[in-house]
Amino acid sequence: MQHPREAYDVLVIGAGPGGYTAAIRAAQLGLSTAVVEREELGGVCLNRGCIPSKAMLRSAEVLDLARNAPAFGVTADNVRGNYATVVERRDRIVAHMLQGVTNLLKGNGVDVIRGTATVADADSVAVQLIDGTTDIVYFRNLIVATGSSAARPPILGANLPGVIDSDGALALREAPRRAVVIGGGAVGVEWAAIWSAFDAEVTVLEMLPQLVPTEEPEIARELTRTFAKQGISVATGVQVREIRREGDHLAVVAAAGDEERITEADIVLLAVGRRPNVDGLNLEGIGVDLEPRRVPTDAYGRTNVPNIFAIGDATGRFLLAHVAAHQGIIAAATIAGQGDHAFDQRIVPAAIFTHPEIASVGLHEAEAAAQGVPVRIGRFPFAANGRAAAAGEAGGFVKIIAHQETGEVLGCHIVGPNAGDLIAEASLAMTLHATIDQLAATIHVHPTFSEAMLEAAFVAQGTPVHIPPRPIRREAAG
Repeated sequence: MQHPREAYDVLVIGAGPGGYTAAIRAAQLGLSTAVVEREELGGVCLNRGCIPSKAMLRSAEVLDLARNAPAFGVTADNVRGNYATVVERRDRIVAHMLQGVTNLLKGNGVDVIRGTATVADADSVAVQLIDGTTDIVYFRNLIVATGSSAARPPILGANLPGVIDSDGALALREAPRRAVVIGGGAVGVEWAAIWSAFDAEVTVLEMLPQLVPTEEPEIARELTRTFAKQGISVATGVQVREIRREGDHLAVVAAAGDEERITEADIVLLAVGRRPNVDGLNLEGIGVDLEPRRVPTDAYGRTNVPNIFAIGDATGRFLLAHVAAHQGIIAAATIAGQGDHAFDQRIVPAAIFTHPEIASVGLHEAEAAAQGVPVRIGRFPFAANGRAAAAGEAGGFVKIIAHQETGEVLGCHIVGPNAGDLIAEASLAMTLHATIDQLAATIHVHPTFSEAMLEAAFVAQGTPVHIPPRPIRREAAG
């Protein structure tokens, strides 16, 4: 088809971590590339999610460390948090990272089009530009990377002033005095940790039987115990029925069975998940098969329409920034004819940046049992790790799940210091189909937190070094 002007080889809708990564990689592979973004470059992760929340969590960690300085032989008088300064630091970090993304797109020759895109047909989109005019942009291949938005549950009173989502949490310029967090997933527990560090009374309400429902039950128990020590109240197995205004505060009405509880708060955070942004794109108008609130794809990001791809949160499977970036690289390579690497959904690491951190990848123990996979478990506590003891971070453990017969690493679950970094070793092991014997044969620097991975492999072998061996069961003679 002849176009009034040249079509881009790749047009990306959305400049979040998946979109801008896909655009950069496509340009590096020699493809003419543009990205359409209606809000900030970097998407939710950079501007209103991963980066700003981690900046604030770091401030919370420093504050906690300063308060506990005497335990390390350091005198620190009059330690107190300044929430406004924390916010200013956070915003500087976001601005710096935003400029970095801007420079990367420009430096790689990616055209940035500011506006809202709607698919017109199989080779063009209509973009309502930020100046109010409309432009038609042509493409040979389209990558949908539109991300997701915070879900708002159908709770009576959810629209009251003072009831906020994660965007609203970032907009606060001072810590709440009392906060109720509805939802005990990653977003909910991270904000609970931040506010608690700055002296808020925090209650977390979770509908399912445990905090961080996607994690192993023993990891959830460890976090629940830690939260109790930090003064964070946790109620699981509760259903929030109503939020109502009572004078100068909000009241959250929740029930566990026949028992009702009312918790007062100045701020109520709704942290019940996210919803893919796929409405209004008109993908169905060009024949793209859609499922409720998601764009299904194959392992290379392809939809049923050959030149239309989707990545990241828009696919509705793994709503994680690093997954979006990984899928973006795969989609760009596939378009460039270099698609020899498919997305492997077995190996999707995730992390929660509470204190202690939580990270996991691969099979859970219960999943292995349900699938009939015979496994051996290696569990090693950070209490027996020298670096953890020296750092005053002796809580938590590493748990490795390996195939009983082959020893192949099938999963890993960590709660403890630097868990989000340590999980990369397990992810690499799974990518390479490595075994616990190979992990155990790998030299780890001493003293480091990473030795807990080594020791967990030893335990899974049945040859623990730095914890006592399990008693050997012997059959009675005669």
